[in-house]
Amino acid sequence: MLHLTATCTTVPEGYRLRVLAQGNDEPILDLPFAWDSFRPASAGHRLIEHGYMIRPDARTPEAVNGWRQVPGQPGTWSAPVIPTEHGRPATGTMVAGRLAEAVAHWTDGRHDEARQILADLARTGTPSLMYGVATGLAVMAKAALEKLQGLSGGAASWILLTPDGSSPEDILPPPHLFAARFITAHANGDTKATLALYGAAFTAPDPELLPACMDMLLAATGEAVRAATPGADR
Repeated sequence: MLHLTATCTTVPEGYRLRVLAQGNDEPILDLPFAWDSFRPASAGHRLIEHGYMIRPDARTPEAVNGWRQVPGQPGTWSAPVIPTEHGRPATGTMVAGRLAEAVAHWTDGRHDEARQILADLARTGTPSLMYGVATGLAVMAKAALEKLQGLSGGAASWILLTPDGSSPEDILPPPHLFAARFITAHANGDTKATLALYGAAFTAPDPELLPACMDMLLAATGEAVRAATPGADR
């Protein structure tokens, strides 16, 4: 896998944000900003706008939004990044097809087969690809929910509600909450929130949290598609 690093360096005009590939001194991305100080959150957002995201595992307590000061280079910060496709990692035709197959298995009641496809993707997938898997599932979930509600694309703003009006955070287990919040954020076009949710699950101390979250996202998507399919056993 190609190793990419983003750097943000102070210059007389402000700051310069670059993306560099390992072993190549020529920047892939080179953007000037008239900032009076380093803005880690803004730098991360500008990366997303131009097709890159800070790797989720870079967001540690020692870093600032994934950025670290470069030793011996005052005024320079760096972060490992992965490529995206306009804010959304590209899954490729093969992966998209496998996701559709997994959801179809789930709607037919073949849950173990659906989970096996997800496990196969996770075993060989990069963090970028698995974020793309999560987004791909959310795309299908949103389409199914719009069909159930009789909505056209882009016509709604989505929120989380519970039957008794309590906070979702108070009653939902973490994987269920992740799936609900990820689908809702994607439906609202909130890429910042989906990245934050995936990053939090990816870097959680419990190594089983992300797989559980992805499994629940698959289940939620499969159930939404099943509910939206005419004649399905509901």
